Amino acid sequence: MKKITFLLVVMASLSIGFAQQLTFIDFGSTATGYTSDGNWNNIATANAGSTAGLTANLIDSNGVSTGVTLTINDEFDTVNTAGTSSPDTSLPFPSTATRDSFFGETVTFNGKLEATGGFILTGLDTASYYSFSVFAARSGVSDNREALYTITGSSTKTGSLNASNNTANTAEILNVLPNASGEITFTAQPGTNNNNSSGFYYLGAIQMTKSSNQLSTKALELTNSLSVYPNPVSNTCSISFKLNGKSQVALTIYDLTGKSLSTIYNEKVSTNNFHYTWNRSNEMATGIYILEINVDGTKLNKKLILN
Repeated sequence: MKKITFLLVVMASLSIGFAQQLTFIDFGSTATGYTSDGNWNNIATANAGSTAGLTANLIDSNGVSTGVTLTINDEFDTVNTAGTSSPDTSLPFPSTATRDSFFGETVTFNGKLEATGGFILTGLDTASYYSFSVFAARSGVSDNREALYTITGSSTKTGSLNASNNTANTAEILNVLPNASGEITFTAQPGTNNNNSSGFYYLGAIQMTKSSNQLSTKALELTNSLSVYPNPVSNTCSISFKLNGKSQVALTIYDLTGKSLSTIYNEKVSTNNFHYTWNRSNEMATGIYILEINVDGTKLNKKLILN
C-alpha cells in the first residue's frame, strides 16, 4: 500500500511540474466519415439536426476522464459538411474534424436565426490555465466568413478566424483561468471582417490545453506539432516538431521524481522541420519517463513509456 501511495504522489507532482493535458473536440456531423476516432470528443448531431443541449463528459488525449463537462448552451443553426478534407499536416486536427462544423448566421436561414452559438465548460480546475486552438473551414467560397470567438472565465479573451477556404490557420486564445465556480464559456459569432450576406460563422474543432503555468504562443505551436512515435517505445522512436528558423534544441529524459537521466540531443539546428530518431539505451529500464523538449528555452514535456 505504501508503494501505491508513493506512486500516486509522484504522478500528482508530475501533472503539476511537467505535464500539459490536451483535450481534442470535434464539432459537426454524426454521419459516417465525419466523426473522429481515438481519444477525440465528438460533439455531433445528424445533418440538419439540432445542436441544442448537446453535452459530453470530456476525455483527454490519453483517453482519461478530465472531469470536465461541455454543454451547448447557446444553440448553433446546425451542421455544415463543406470544410476541408486536406488540412495542413502541421495541425493537430484530422480531416474528419476539419471537414465539418457547426455554423450560425445573422439572418433567417433554415427557418432559424442564430447570431451567436456557444458552449459552457464546467468542472474545470480553478488553479489551471486553459488555452484553445480553434479551427474552422468552409471550402469553395469567395467571401470573408470570419468568426469572433469570445472565451470568458475569470477574465475575457478573444480570437478571430476566417473559415473561407481555410486549411492551415487557427485562432489561438491562451491562458484563460476559469471563474470561481470552475467554468469557462465559449461564444462564436461573426467577426468584424465578415462580409458574407448571411453572416455565416463556423466552429469546427478545438485543441484545449490545460497547464499549471501560462503558455506562450511558441509553446503552443510546439505542442501542436509535436510527434513522438511509437510511444510506448521498444527499441527506437521518432521525435519531430516544427521550428521557426534557427533554434537550439535539447532533448532530455527525466524519471518521475524529476531527476535528469540523459540528454539525448543538444544541438543548434537550422531546419524548419525537426526530426530525430532515438535509439533506446539498454541501460534505461522499462517504465514511465518524461521527455523534455527545450527549444531556445521554451520547454514542453511528454510522457514516454519504455517497454
